[in-house]
Formats: sequence, C-alpha cells, structure tokens
Amino acid sequence: MIKFEVRDNQTLQQSVAAFCRFLTDFGLSAENVFDCRLVANELLGNVLRHAKGTANMQSKIEDGFVVLQIHSSAAYIPPQNSVCSDVYAEHGRGLFLVDSVCAERVTNADGVLTVRIKIKER
Repeated sequence: MIKFEVRDNQTLQQSVAAFCRFLTDFGLSAENVFDCRLVANELLGNVLRHAKGTANMQSKIEDGFVVLQIHSSAAYIPPQNSVCSDVYAEHGRGLFLVDSVCAERVTNADGVLTVRIKIKER
C-alpha cells in the first residue's frame, strides 16, 4: 500500500511519480501504469482545481485491481455521471476519461472517492 498527501501541483507530480514507481516495482505493465497515472492525475488535479483543498490518496493492489481512495480536505464530490464534452471545449473531459478506464467509481458518505482499475494481462 502507498499513501500520500497532495497540496499543490509540485506535490501532485512527486506523489504520482512515487505511485507509478510503486506500481512498476509491483510488476505492472507500462500500459497499466499509464492508466493508473491518468486516473490519479485527473482525480487529484480535480481536488486541487475544484475543491481548493488538499487530497489524501492511498492505493493498494487487490484481486486483480489497482484500488485508489482519494479524500479531499474540502467538500468535493465529483458528479455521479460523466459525459464527454465538446471536442473544442477546454475543460470537462477528465472525469469521462477516468470512467472510461475504471471498472468502478464510487463516493461514500464520508466523501471518500474509490476507483478500481482492472489490471490487464500482459
């Protein structure tokens, strides 16, 4: 399991890099690491942009999935449904991409967002 706190863009980059090393050391393929990096960047970036708070993330690998749990220090719950925005829009694709990669995305009553990313076979 790996845990970290993200306060700004610098700690976001450092934390996601450490997360990717954790996944690589576990033996995940480059494709799986790419998917997990995309999801972590989008979700943590959303907390920084929209909640204006810090994010705590922990991740573990269980039963063929990478499980990420993200908690925001400020009240932030992403929309339940995501849609692909217009091709020319400058914002609005992140959550759609997350949902395209993840097998599951849920937020509990405490505001903890959990996503499960299926590990693809090599």
